[in-house]
Amino acid sequence: MTIAEEVRTLRAALEEDTATFGARWRRSPRTVEDWEQGRRRPDALALDGIRALAARRRKAASRARD
Repeated sequence: MTIAEEVRTLRAALEEDTATFGARWRRSPRTVEDWEQGRRRPDALALDGIRALAARRRKAASRARD
């Protein structure tokens, strides 16, 4: 999965628009759009946070299925 797909998938799972998702990482909605389109990559801090949040959501979903 590309970084763009990771960002898009997580934002969709959270049911957040680009403005809300961007505010979570203190970035503009346009920046989130750029991430999702692969025009830009999140900086290291935002990317670490995105991946950590995605991992927590996967873990919670796994627990809910069990």
